[in-house]
Amino acid sequence: MIAEALVVVLLLAVAYLFAQVAAHAGVPPPAAIVLVGIAAAGMLPHDLYIGLTPVTLAIFLPALIFEGAFDLDAGALRRAALAIAVLAVPGVVFTALAIASAAAVAAHLQLAAALVLGAILSATDPVAVLALFRTLNVPAGLLTILEGESIANDGVAVVLTGAVIALSAGPLNIPAELARVLYVSVAGIAAGVAAALLAAPVLRRWRTPWTGILVTLAVAYGSYALATLIGASGIFASAAGGVCLPAFALDKSELRSIERFWDGTATVANGFVFLLVGLSLQFERIFHEPLLLVATLGGVVLARAALAYVLLPSAGVPLGARGWRHAIALGGVRGGLSLALALGLPGDFPMRPQVIDAVFAVVFITIVIQGWLLAPLVRRLDLRDIAEPAA
Repeated sequence: MIAEALVVVLLLAVAYLFAQVAAHAGVPPPAAIVLVGIAAAGMLPHDLYIGLTPVTLAIFLPALIFEGAFDLDAGALRRAALAIAVLAVPGVVFTALAIASAAAVAAHLQLAAALVLGAILSATDPVAVLALFRTLNVPAGLLTILEGESIANDGVAVVLTGAVIALSAGPLNIPAELARVLYVSVAGIAAGVAAALLAAPVLRRWRTPWTGILVTLAVAYGSYALATLIGASGIFASAAGGVCLPAFALDKSELRSIERFWDGTATVANGFVFLLVGLSLQFERIFHEPLLLVATLGGVVLARAALAYVLLPSAGVPLGARGWRHAIALGGVRGGLSLALALGLPGDFPMRPQVIDAVFAVVFITIVIQGWLLAPLVRRLDLRDIAEPAA
């Protein structure tokens, strides 16, 4: 365990140095760090396996989800609420069905495998989206939509994946499953709000930067742990805690000192997650199923375009300008959570290797290739002068 930790720290240092050099070629840091991880995975001895698992992801995910939610502006979040809700709930379900249909029809994947593949890839990755879009000069309203969607739809995708796996195991009690989904979501949010309420008096009583840092860490991880303990969504819990705590107990001067800590923490955590993603990606498996890759990637791209250009306008979601729709269409990056969900599938799940191959391929293409093209494409949209959408 110690050897693995030392290797990861050393590789992360190398990855950050490479990212600095690669930035001159327009390669974003997430893509550069993933590439270092892929290269290192091929050189590490077989008895020293290091990769992304649900357990290792749970070490970093609460902090990253909490930090993303903590940074959301309350006013911008209210204005973006409808867009986030549309993208995170019907948008995730639609995306899952679109990907599943493409994989089943074009690549002849079994129905159970196609549905779970669609569920795993139905959500954008908060780590990748936050890391990529925060480096771009996009309006606060658009950034809030993308960040809020990536945080919210992760919880929905995890719940949806669990439901699909349960469906593949035998007959599904639909009322019971709907009740379970509702419980997982609502109880997760309640756990985050409860943690914020419990922490608020402490912050109001001891107004020091270190108190704020320790209490926010406790809320980020405590709410996640509490939700997991009661069988609810830890992602929803950390997100709810991050949104509620500033409103309950913090003023602007206190927020600045705490935000500096969380910015640094998120930078390091992001680096670890992207490195683990690269170490987990087996390059020879990325193009192992070319027909399935084309079908799945086509489903991902077409579904994302439909969300941006059809679903949002049909739902009457107000956006700043048409350029915002283009940016939302480009924001469909998949990452660590999709990998962890795929690798966590039961060993006897139908067509498990094919599902993992397709997820590996989509994650690689969206983080490395799409991530590389994202900055120049978004900058061409010239979003800087677009007014915020009306409240």
